[in-house]
Amino acid sequence: MAMVACRECEHRVSDSAETCPSCGIGSPGGVTQLEIKRVSRLMGAAVPMAVWIDSNHVGTLASGKSLTHTVTPGTHRVECGLQQAGSKDGAQEFDVPAGRRLVIVVTTSKWNGKPIFSAELA
Repeated sequence: MAMVACRECEHRVSDSAETCPSCGIGSPGGVTQLEIKRVSRLMGAAVPMAVWIDSNHVGTLASGKSLTHTVTPGTHRVECGLQQAGSKDGAQEFDVPAGRRLVIVVTTSKWNGKPIFSAELA
């Protein structure tokens, strides 16, 4: 967690603060993009994968598709699970830097269908 200048009033705030304690603006450290891509695989390909960011359901992914979500910079927990199971089969925390887009690639294990995560800056 880094300290940055608020984009509105220049007050020093955490880059992951939801609001500025000085001026009250939302996302004072700015916002960034978190893209989640699901790799096409035979195992579980016909079943949509549910995606949660910080325990909030943000959508579902078909095989070979992606979704983009706006987040504040900082650490975020990404959870995924095949929708037919109705559970969060895998989770990992990622540090999303300010001003950069983080791409999280999700594949499913050929052994048990659980999500495997990797990340790269775009």
